[in-house]
Amino acid sequence: MPEFSAEHNYGVVIDAGSSGSRVYVYKWEDPTVTAEQASEKEQHSIPKIYLDREWTYKTSPGLSSFSSKPKKAFRKHIKPLLEFAEKIVPKEQLHSTPVFVQATAGMRLLPAKKRSAILNNLCHEMKEFDSFAIKDCDSQIQVIDGETEGVYGWIGLNYLLGNFNDYQAESGSSHKSSGFMDMGGASAQIAFVPSNEAEVEKHDDDISTVTLKSVNGDTQNWRVFVSSWLGFGANQARSRYLAQAVNGLPENTNDYDDDDYTTRTITDPCMLKGSSSEFKFKDMDFKVTGSGNYEHCSKSIFPLLRKDTPCREEPCLFDGVHAPAIDFYKDKFVGTSEFWYTANDVFQTGGEYNFYDFSLEVKQFCETDWGEVEELSKTGRFKDLSPKLLLDSCFKANWILSVLHEGFEMPRVGIELPSNDDDEDVDKAEVVAAAAAFQSTDSVNGYELSWTLGKIVLYVSALVADGQSGLPVGIRPSTNDMQNFNKKFIPGATHLIQERNNVFLQSLFSIVVFLLVAAVVFALVGRKFLKHNPAMAKSVAKLLPKLKAKFGKLQYTAFSSVDSLSDLEEGIYFRPTRGSVERDGIQVRSRSMFNLEEAMHAQKESFQMEDRAPLDQNLPERVKLRTAFSLADFSKFIRTASPNKKNKLSSI
Repeated sequence: MPEFSAEHNYGVVIDAGSSGSRVYVYKWEDPTVTAEQASEKEQHSIPKIYLDREWTYKTSPGLSSFSSKPKKAFRKHIKPLLEFAEKIVPKEQLHSTPVFVQATAGMRLLPAKKRSAILNNLCHEMKEFDSFAIKDCDSQIQVIDGETEGVYGWIGLNYLLGNFNDYQAESGSSHKSSGFMDMGGASAQIAFVPSNEAEVEKHDDDISTVTLKSVNGDTQNWRVFVSSWLGFGANQARSRYLAQAVNGLPENTNDYDDDDYTTRTITDPCMLKGSSSEFKFKDMDFKVTGSGNYEHCSKSIFPLLRKDTPCREEPCLFDGVHAPAIDFYKDKFVGTSEFWYTANDVFQTGGEYNFYDFSLEVKQFCETDWGEVEELSKTGRFKDLSPKLLLDSCFKANWILSVLHEGFEMPRVGIELPSNDDDEDVDKAEVVAAAAAFQSTDSVNGYELSWTLGKIVLYVSALVADGQSGLPVGIRPSTNDMQNFNKKFIPGATHLIQERNNVFLQSLFSIVVFLLVAAVVFALVGRKFLKHNPAMAKSVAKLLPKLKAKFGKLQYTAFSSVDSLSDLEEGIYFRPTRGSVERDGIQVRSRSMFNLEEAMHAQKESFQMEDRAPLDQNLPERVKLRTAFSLADFSKFIRTASPNKKNKLSSI
């Protein structure tokens, strides 16, 4: 992508993943300047964003590792990333450069109180750091849900592929796009535009709308299905697999409560012969030794997909998630993260995917002695992967195969080819064509493929001046999600919110009691003591301002009653058509996914907008209505609105 000649703007996004955090710096030309100089094709394209392979830096472990020490989260984890970004963004533009901390599955798995403590620490410390623009913590420091992450990935992928260029609105759904698959350590995502228009119409209520703006102000509307599976990332799947192995032991499946887990050594067909490792389960130490059996490994992994979870409406993928039918002869996908790392770093089969080639490499690896693999590793055969990563590679490869073919039901090219070459009932061209239905990669056209790019594409697109009428820039949730925006708790789920509130009340009560006791003690003996000890009185006088400042920061501690993810965002909603009874309502929905102000803007004729003020009075008028605000703010707005307006809001 070429350098820009006009004034540049910058943005910083931090991907706070389960195993580590990575900062990305992006640059773009002012869209108003671009509009004046753009060619006809560029007028119908998304504004250009400049990327550089050197503009990224990673730190480990993940942000969620600070759950027991939240006050160190910024200083030890985020601050080094911001200091790296400071070296790239010109000093005179630092204070106008927005930074977004977007945490993913690792933080989603934390209890609300611990998650809140970390986010509040980041909010307070990043404002104190006073380098980049932090206008609103709720919209800039977030735990995003898996579906938002999937949509961001889909946007980033298709931006790099050029699918948002030369967009002609009259062509509608005929514009091509590629599907996005992502597998991290804790979750997996899929996002795609179904190629079959009948599927889009049939499952319209489960499909989101992604709206972007071309340079000339025209809107680009894309109908995208997206779903996420928390706990189905490679590392979390491995943990569930080991738990399954322990719980499957005969002595642990009786009807009594005296399980002592006497067997502490587990045999694992997904680990190589001669290998061993240790793990904890229910605070007990276990040892696992490898037997190296590819066939047994693939069979023992299958239950982890939960394919038998009830599906309310066919078709379903896995774990009861309903989705439009995928036509792998037309719907093409790109997989990144674990889909790429395992295939490329261990098996050297990254890129265009073929089941036969990949599965053969996996089988040979899984049935190789561990000592031989260790010797090969010393020669650089596995790109200097650590022993731990190599030990898990047989499982991860089989998990990828299971997700692709059992979960997403992609054809097994190379196995499902017709056995009889003269069989005229089988279209061989179509069967072979499915080989190109999926490819893994970590970059597109020389640029790193990261979902963080999707976040910036949306942000920059929203800066484009309004053109013809259309939906505002953002992600408009599916009809099911919009209809069920109101808090509708599933039976028995309200205890989750009540439990968090009880923790706060207990903490607050303890603090009040302590202060009362201290006041009584001081009244009885403190005054007389300080009167006869001037030096001590002077020390107490100095200490009081510090105590006041300390308690003034109480809102940034784990005792805060206001979770940075509001009750509305905890994700306890009815979802009538997607998902099983067990999964119903468990999808987390973030501010960035709801983009509520955009939804309100689209429905502005339904109620008076003057009942609230925009978050940032300094933003240009054309940006104000596209700035998403906190769901907590919106909840307050609903509570204070008139009954008539409440009824109108529920129709959004």
